[in-house]
Amino acid sequence: AALQRGTAFQLPTTAELQAAEVFLSQVAVGDDMVKFAKNGSDTVDGALKLARYATGRTLVAKCSEHPFFSTGDWFIGTTAACGGTHPEPGSRTRDFPYNDTAAIEALFTEHSGDLAAVILEPVRFTAPDPVFFARLRELCTQHGTVLVFDETVSGLKYRLCAAGPLTGVRPDLTCWGKGIGGGMPLSALTGRRDLMQLGDHARPRPGQPPLLLLSTTHGSDGASLAAMVATVGELHSTNAIPRAHAIGATLRNTLAAVLTESGLDRLVRLTGYDCFLNIETLGTERLTAPQLKALFLSETIRAGALVRGIFYSTTVHTAEHLELTAAAVRHAATVCVRALNGQNPAPIPVTAVRPL
Repeated sequence: AALQRGTAFQLPTTAELQAAEVFLSQVAVGDDMVKFAKNGSDTVDGALKLARYATGRTLVAKCSEHPFFSTGDWFIGTTAACGGTHPEPGSRTRDFPYNDTAAIEALFTEHSGDLAAVILEPVRFTAPDPVFFARLRELCTQHGTVLVFDETVSGLKYRLCAAGPLTGVRPDLTCWGKGIGGGMPLSALTGRRDLMQLGDHARPRPGQPPLLLLSTTHGSDGASLAAMVATVGELHSTNAIPRAHAIGATLRNTLAAVLTESGLDRLVRLTGYDCFLNIETLGTERLTAPQLKALFLSETIRAGALVRGIFYSTTVHTAEHLELTAAAVRHAATVCVRALNGQNPAPIPVTAVRPL
């Protein structure tokens, strides 16, 4: 129906207003304003640009354990894939470890006068430490630094109104993406009104040029906004997120039993929340942790379960899917144990598993 009405318009539409009302009332609960875009990099870069504009500072700090924030030079320029980036933005980026209160205090001691923003995912696999987040919120407020939560991955996964509440604090800005569009391309930036309204280029700060926050031709296309509204409604009406967590808990328990049965549980373990399970490995003198993980994943995939290091359970996964996954992991564990015992790790025949 949205496609029939059209998708790209020069001016704001009623559909965009309705989508904003749904998003702010049911997902980004407590935030005042929203700007829609198409991918997470756009909204993250927009959040940091907004923070620099609001504070007049240029330094940003990112959590070192969180693997990806943006394609922008400020982030990519600090990685091994820094080709083609300008060196200046990356040089204005600092790292800090997750849940490390002493490290965040040291960061503010050294850079408080020039720190525009702190950005991190509220939660990934490790549970948030309330002491760390309380201190982080206190320091950001004290020094006028903008606290940004990146919920591109965690949004609509841990709970309907985001993972942020698990930390016990409220950020100033939040970035959203991936799941919010239910498969359609959509991202969003939400936050406090006093910050978000600075993105209105018709109302620049006194003595400063106007801020062009986000410019996306298709940021508010009607089909993606309709998909978001439908997705949020479906998640709410079917209690989908708790159901996905329950399926993940069953998967966790099943696979933990398989790993214990094979004797591999000391070296391969599942960490994180039931909705987002991470595969962690430990190394030995015979196989390093990356080598063991590579062997485990490749054999799991060969046995019919497409796993890239994370188990992401959803409501469409059935008991049969879980059984097939357990059989694939059992096969991979057998191969890994042989390799760890010095036997030929060459793949053994797969007979008990059929690919999905």
